[in-house]
Parts: sequence; C-alpha cells; structure tokens
Amino acid sequence: MKLNTIDDFHLTDIDNEAHPSVFFKDENYDLFIIRIPKITNNRVVPVSKAFIITDNSYFYYDRKNRNFVDLKNIDGFYEFLNKDIDSILNMVSNYINEIENIEDSFYENKIDKNFNKKWFSYKNDFIKMNRVLFKCVEVIGVLINDYKKDDDYLKSNFEDMQEHLSRAHRNSGMLLEKLDALHNSYIVENNEQMNRTVYILTLLSGIFLPLNLIVGFFGMNTTSLPFTQGIGGTQFVINILLFSAIVSILLVFFIKKR
Repeated sequence: MKLNTIDDFHLTDIDNEAHPSVFFKDENYDLFIIRIPKITNNRVVPVSKAFIITDNSYFYYDRKNRNFVDLKNIDGFYEFLNKDIDSILNMVSNYINEIENIEDSFYENKIDKNFNKKWFSYKNDFIKMNRVLFKCVEVIGVLINDYKKDDDYLKSNFEDMQEHLSRAHRNSGMLLEKLDALHNSYIVENNEQMNRTVYILTLLSGIFLPLNLIVGFFGMNTTSLPFTQGIGGTQFVINILLFSAIVSILLVFFIKKR
C-alpha cells in the first residue's frame, strides 16, 4: 500500500494523532481510525491508529516511519487490534483496584491528605477514557455491520472485541460514579470535622467568656473597686472566678444533655 494511492483528505486524517474514531468507505479502500486510551507518564492520553482495508489485505499506518504495515489478512487485523483492547481492559482493571484501595482507606479513616489532587487527576483521566471508549464501541459496531455479511470470523471475533470495549466503557463510567461518591464522602467528613472544631470552640468560649468579663472588670485602673480596701480581696475574686467557671461548665453540660 502506497501513500500516493490514498486521498489527500484521508491522508490528513491518518496523520492526525488526535483524530476521533471513524469508519469511512471509499471506492478503492475503507478507512478505519480507532482512537484508544493509553497510559503515558501515568496519565491517560488518547492515541489514534489508522487502518486501510482493501479487497486483498489490511494495512496499519505506522506514523513514525510514514508507511503502511501489511497485516496480511483479517486474522492479523484482529490480533493487532485485540492486543490494544486487552491493554485497555488491564488499564481499567488497574484503575478499579486503585479506587477500591482509596475506598478501603475511607472505611479505615485513613484519608490521604492529597485526596483532592488525586481525585482531580483520576477524574480527568476517567472522563477522557469514557468519552474515547464510547466512540470506539460505536465505530467497531459500524465496522461489524458493514463486514459481517462477508465474513463470519470477523462477526464472531469482532463482536467479542466490541463487548470488551463496551465493558471497559461501562467500568470507566462506574469509576466516575465511585469517584463522585468518594468526593462527596470526603466533603462530608471535612464538614463534620469543622463542625466538631466549631462546637469545641463554642464550648470553650461559653466557659471563658464570664471569666474574661470578671477579670476585665477587676483589672480596671479606677478607684473604689470592690475588695481593694479590705484583707483577702484577691482570694475573694479568685473564689468568684472559680464559682463562675463551675456554673458555666454545669450550664454547658446541662445544655448538651438536653
């Protein structure tokens, strides 16, 4: 297969690494582009792979060398695609295990301090994966419907491959739902911690506010303050502070009990 036999418009699509999945029929060949998710630097990066299908053979376009690789027959075409789809299933399975580990840490009250950062990274990856896989399933279906009348092998095997893609797509949607549920749990847990902190501060304020008032009153630099002339004035003020503290604590516990 030579580049000069391909329509220029199609060559532009074939060279485009970000081209969405598509199946297009031409007079001399069929163009099949599938965009699949790959892991690159621990992030999901969709990559497009282009194929030219003729009456005699199946060709994969090697962008690096800018030439077509002959896959010989439908078996080679299927095996080439199936390797990528197996890698997608493994990738999704690994993500499921990672999210389950995060869930377990929630149940054990071992929440990661960097949860928000991880959540955003996972969310971005799963959204990309879900969107790309949805289009993959659709285009594989178009390919099967167009060729199944000619080849039972393609129909049976490619429907199995389509089912694997559909499963990966469903699992990516499930991962998105789990992420949202975990994020909601994280927000609820943070709100509860904040409420407990505010509650404790409110109790402390209720106890120390009367004491601050009394101390502030007797700390004024004015004349004729009570207990400044007689003996034991300081002890008397201390007794008032202790009595006020005890009354405040009892009131707090009484209100809490009610």
